[in-house]
Amino acid sequence: MKKHLIYIIGIAATLFTACENISEDERFLDVEGVTAKRVVLLEDYTGQACVNCPEAHKEAAVLHEEYHDNLIVVAIHGGPQALPLPVGLKQPEGDEYVTAFGVKSYPIGQVNRRGGLKDYPSWGAAVYDELQRESCLEMSVSSTLAEDGKLKIETSLMPLQNLEGHLQLWLVEDSIKALQVSLQGGNPQYVHNHVFRGAINGTWGEEVSLALGEQKVLEYNDIVLDAAWKPENVSVVAFVYNDDGVVQATQCKLSE
Repeated sequence: MKKHLIYIIGIAATLFTACENISEDERFLDVEGVTAKRVVLLEDYTGQACVNCPEAHKEAAVLHEEYHDNLIVVAIHGGPQALPLPVGLKQPEGDEYVTAFGVKSYPIGQVNRRGGLKDYPSWGAAVYDELQRESCLEMSVSSTLAEDGKLKIETSLMPLQNLEGHLQLWLVEDSIKALQVSLQGGNPQYVHNHVFRGAINGTWGEEVSLALGEQKVLEYNDIVLDAAWKPENVSVVAFVYNDDGVVQATQCKLSE
């Protein structure tokens, strides 16, 4: 409790209201060894039957290479351009997200669920802008894959102000070889990355109520991975969102 009081006093002067904008070289808040880092979530609504979607995949890859751990990309296959299981990469939640967010054309995306749907040429500017916004939440996620193949996930949340929202946990997979059409034709060995595989705690996550400086830890046990997935390529994505958009996001590989 003493550590939390010191932590609160140290940041109170800068946190009277909502998060403020900060410069590019001040994206980290370090208070008593606690670091709050802005991480941006890019949701790429895509499909294997979308001939222009590979261009959006390239743009997402360029941005991820530029921002590394400050950017999380999730490719959500849903709607009429996505191919259904078992041959395709569409998941039921993907269709729900496409409907809820009004996706009508592909490729399209959301950056921190702020500012509406965006064409891929505008993703870079939107990601940059979001990185300038101060983070109001420190969060981390870790996972352990047992010998029996069951997954355990632990998420830690430390708010820098009182916060209401939803915690969402997703599984994503990289390096999936599957069909993708493009302007050059169909490629059955196309490598798909950041592919949304499913929601761990429901399509829209679960409500969380967070008080300034009070850490909340949530555990999820006995999660079973699909036999077709390669655990070494699977990651856990965790984020908190509310009506203002994504507050904070984080990611880890399995067993990290």
